[in-house]
Amino acid sequence: MAEAKKEVRLVILAKFKEDATAEKIEEAITEYAKLVDVIPAMNSFHWGNDESEKVNLHLHEGYTHIFESSFDSIEGVQEYEDHPDHAVFEKLLLSCTEKLLAFTYQPTTVNLHK
Repeated sequence: MAEAKKEVRLVILAKFKEDATAEKIEEAITEYAKLVDVIPAMNSFHWGNDESEKVNLHLHEGYTHIFESSFDSIEGVQEYEDHPDHAVFEKLLLSCTEKLLAFTYQPTTVNLHK
């Protein structure tokens, strides 16, 4: 019997260059969001800005944005990485970021309310 494939998530933290304009950052986010509609392996896309200052937590190391995508399997992440539209987007993102941190994982769900 084949083992069930588990959901996989890809999280990327971005530190944009100081000279990256708001328009360039918005363009990068918009282009990233479009990938969910053109890469079949990509199930969802979420993004947000760092809100650490609001809770007096200063461990963000200068990263200002987070991007999270979900896939049905690790193979789906590889399909995303290999897709030509991802390559175009990646070039755009790399042109306006100082630093990126990527983490791919299979989430473990914990149910504390039995």
